[in-house]
Amino acid sequence: MDMFKKLKLFLTYRKFISQNKTELETMFNIRVDKAQRLYTVINIPEELIGEAYSIKKSDIDRISETYLRQFSSELSNYLDNKNLKELYDVYEIQKVDKYSYLLVFGFSLFKSQKYYNTLYYGVIPGISISIIALLLILL
Repeated sequence: MDMFKKLKLFLTYRKFISQNKTELETMFNIRVDKAQRLYTVINIPEELIGEAYSIKKSDIDRISETYLRQFSSELSNYLDNKNLKELYDVYEIQKVDKYSYLLVFGFSLFKSQKYYNTLYYGVIPGISISIIALLLILL
């Protein structure tokens, strides 16, 4: 797939995310960063785990994995119903605390953080320096 098609799809993804930011926040407690990544911290309810000292770490991880999978499928169903079926992907699932996990979703065709880093730290400064140099030459 060529880059222009990917950018067009990314703009579609970005437009949807910006239009539904408050709905995502209220329904799923999801925040959106500048690179249009969706992220949240999921706390595993204590009711699911019970007494922490009475079960093994592997059992806690299995319970947590099931809970995270359930949350991910709910979010996936929501995004699929909004016609973003193949435009998102799980970027990262990271354990933050004993019962807390960071989930990061983003655009699937390229890593949006790399795109924004290239844009903000490469393209925009390059164009700015070129314009300044051109103005200095012409004056």
